[in-house]
Amino acid sequence: MADNKFLEKLREGKTNLIEEQEKYQKELMELKFKLSSGQLKETHKIKDLRRSIAKLKTLERENDLEGTDESKIK
Repeated sequence: MADNKFLEKLREGKTNLIEEQEKYQKELMELKFKLSSGQLKETHKIKDLRRSIAKLKTLERENDLEGTDESKIK
């Protein structure tokens, strides 16, 4: 259910998708460094961040398709 709120917030345009994606990419990189050095206890956060990044990319792609003629894409 929390995912729905996350997606609604992004679809409403309250946040910049590119900035949000960059922030998540940076956080993911930091978590991977911690994992490799053995400092990361909550390994599930990596999976959650990867999924959030994928959602952001999907929304970005949806926005790109809205701006173009979808009949040409098919």
